[in-house]
Amino acid sequence: MRDVISVIVPVYNVAAYLPQALDSILTQDYEKLEIILIDDGSRDDSGAICDRYAAGDPRVRVIHQKNGGAAAAKNAGLRAATGEFLSFVDSDDYLEPGVYGYMAALLKSEAADVVQFAHRDVYQNRREDRVLHTGRTQVDVRTYLKRFPSDWTCALLWNKLYRRSLFDGILFEEGHRIDDEFFTYQGIMNAKKILVDDKIIYNYRRRASSAMNAPKAGEQLMLDRVDFMLKRRDKIAARFPDLAPFYDQSLMEAFLYLSQYPDNTPATLARLKRELKKYLKNPKTTRPPKYLWLPMGKLLFTGTKKLLTHCNPRADDGDRDEYFA
Repeated sequence: MRDVISVIVPVYNVAAYLPQALDSILTQDYEKLEIILIDDGSRDDSGAICDRYAAGDPRVRVIHQKNGGAAAAKNAGLRAATGEFLSFVDSDDYLEPGVYGYMAALLKSEAADVVQFAHRDVYQNRREDRVLHTGRTQVDVRTYLKRFPSDWTCALLWNKLYRRSLFDGILFEEGHRIDDEFFTYQGIMNAKKILVDDKIIYNYRRRASSAMNAPKAGEQLMLDRVDFMLKRRDKIAARFPDLAPFYDQSLMEAFLYLSQYPDNTPATLARLKRELKKYLKNPKTTRPPKYLWLPMGKLLFTGTKKLLTHCNPRADDGDRDEYFA
């Protein structure tokens, strides 16, 4: 539907935060919204809250499904979406007032395919603005893709407004703790014009119980990081062969960085070693620069127990009492 923004909101056990998220969407200054709520088998009152909002506003649709994880919920939303534009909002976060009108006007007036904005981290007793890029800049797809390895905001779903057609035939890869990193770049590859603007549009609620902070999640997150980096490198190199050397080098640098990560286990280090060996044996990959040879040799030939003792200690992420439940 022309000019309509399809807003995809995956929902799972967030009854305490869901009303604020939905109110922040429904009170926007942009009326042409298609709000798709996917209740992913919630066991609290989230499903009932979704139904109540749908009964009160015709722009809201609810999909109730068996719990399948965040990626499965977002895929259900993608399949149901009909709008010209696409936005994602996590159900425990909330939008700033009056941002959809600004976002849509900018995307249309500049004939862009994607517009990226800034966000704010919200803690119990404080807020932290995350404005990494000041002003407004136009970026071509190759330049933007080269930002991915070093700029974590590129992969975020919810800090952008997209033309939905960018994701035709593209779905989230299910079964991971990380979703955005497997998905966002695939739509970006189809873009021709990308804008980066410094307006804060989104409030990201820092929660101790989020997927990224959940107990015992470290090993799976590490394996997911290795997996998405390999797949991203292969898919981008296939579409943009001139970027292959850049992604080869950034992949090796990332592997070495990950080998020092506090969440490593014998399984994750074994995976890093295995993928590094495959990379070095592949005649189609770029020869690593000399400064990487010594650290790569150390990773390959140092025993797992010793490597684990050299992993960096977990950084102090602040007072955990600052985090929402």
